[in-house]
Amino acid sequence: MIKMKIATNNPALAELQFRLAKLGQGSMPATASAMKAGADYIQSRWREFALGGELQGIEKLKNASGGYARSIRVDSLGAFSHEIYSEAEIARRIEQGTPELDMKQTHTKGPRSRRSESTGYPYVIIPFRWGTPGKNRVGFGKNVITAAAYKQMIKKKTKKSEGFKASTVRESPNTSTKQTPNASGEMVGRASYSWGNRLPTQSGDSMEKNMSGMVRFENGYDGEGNIKKRYGGYFTFRIISANPKSPSFMRNAWVRPAQEARPVTRVLENASRKFIDETVDAAIMEDLGL
Repeated sequence: MIKMKIATNNPALAELQFRLAKLGQGSMPATASAMKAGADYIQSRWREFALGGELQGIEKLKNASGGYARSIRVDSLGAFSHEIYSEAEIARRIEQGTPELDMKQTHTKGPRSRRSESTGYPYVIIPFRWGTPGKNRVGFGKNVITAAAYKQMIKKKTKKSEGFKASTVRESPNTSTKQTPNASGEMVGRASYSWGNRLPTQSGDSMEKNMSGMVRFENGYDGEGNIKKRYGGYFTFRIISANPKSPSFMRNAWVRPAQEARPVTRVLENASRKFIDETVDAAIMEDLGL
């Protein structure tokens, strides 16, 4: 968990609140509200950063994440103390940095890995979800379908054309009766599909070429293995193989460079201090009637 705490840490203020309470004068509600406003302010700025916004002194995220933004929460620890935190793994990676990661050595050994029947080397199939054009699709990064490709993929069947047939999930991995061994030899359930059309090979820049073979799903499955229509979408699939003779292995692909630590919480604390100090000072004056 990555967290930060804001509190008055002022013994005089705590003593003043105690004495006011003894005199029946309340417990400084404006000051308490100001502290909550400060916590909300930090949460808002942190979420803006998670969604791709600017935070002075910190490198901007290349891939905004709605999940990261939603993970940033506020807990009240008392009238004058609040904790702003995120339990998302991406928050930890950004704050603490990450070493270089060769996915050919890690992902191919995971629980969803498979073994090639011809070579025996483990591999894993990675799905990439794509956003549709014309909308602000946070979390897709550059993976947004071009307008021309999107038009082709939503083409409906007519008397003159077969249209673009969508794919469907028949069984999720958790409910599937089809099982094959993973890299560790454990038998793992595999999803089964009814495949529709695939987007033909695309020309253009690397992003457009990455759309080649894309499918449109009418449904999908959630984390519990339930097949639901709202989990559909647009996907491409790529293979990471541990086979030293595979093209991706030979060109040293699927390696995530090391990332330096980005002290987001420290920068947020410094950037928010003036706002919080001024807001709390004004609130104290209000509570004291000054």
